[in-house]
Amino acid sequence: MGSDSDGQRKTGTTKNRGRHRAPRTSQRATRRIALIAPAVLAAGVIAAWQFGQFETPPAAAGSVAAGSTRVVGESASGEARADSFRAAQLTDPPVKRTPAARHPKSSPKPSATPAARRAATRHKAPAAACTSTATGSLLPANYAAIVSYLVKHGYTPIAATGVAGNIYQESMGNPESVGTGGGGLIGWTPLPAGFVTGNPTADLQTQLAALLTYNQQWAQYIPALNAATTPTQASDIYMNYFERPGLPAAYNREAAANAVASACGF
Repeated sequence: MGSDSDGQRKTGTTKNRGRHRAPRTSQRATRRIALIAPAVLAAGVIAAWQFGQFETPPAAAGSVAAGSTRVVGESASGEARADSFRAAQLTDPPVKRTPAARHPKSSPKPSATPAARRAATRHKAPAAACTSTATGSLLPANYAAIVSYLVKHGYTPIAATGVAGNIYQESMGNPESVGTGGGGLIGWTPLPAGFVTGNPTADLQTQLAALLTYNQQWAQYIPALNAATTPTQASDIYMNYFERPGLPAAYNREAAANAVASACGF
């Protein structure tokens, strides 16, 4: 017994046999390669994706790495799959997604108030200003022609009746009217040459054109005249700010303006 143990100690080496024997160096290297290869392959795929700016490689890289972790012998097939993956990515360019255009919602337009609608209707000039041929004690001559001419040149029908009411007081609507120091439709003083020639039809047109020029001296009051809502109001505005008579006789002017409005259907 003692000699056997001494012999074993002198030998200096003990060789284990069977499954507990010491692993060989080549086997240990093979195992290390099996553990490292999948990580290296996955890193290569990710680097290739970053360089090529592909859209969806991380998942593919994970699948390639997962398929290459079985044995060392599969590293070559894993690299082949990575090469085919890179080739497919280079063949099919990444799809760029364009965000959908946004259309701002249009805000509803505010509706006009009832008062604004009434004012717009009231100030809207009719297609035919006045076609009446009625006569009366308060209706000036040529009132239909006077009102129609004024409406055609931008005055409202109500404003035109106010002017006609003043013409009634000044000349009764007669373009050939001549008084002390003046004459014509609105009693121009002094009476300009060529306004009264004995031709009522021609003189009427001459004086109507001159009436527009006369009113422009007081152009700042024309908006107020057009904003009048009754013939009486329009007559007073024209008398006070345009005609400016020495003898107002406001009642006659107002009554005539209302008579003209009634005859014309305003």
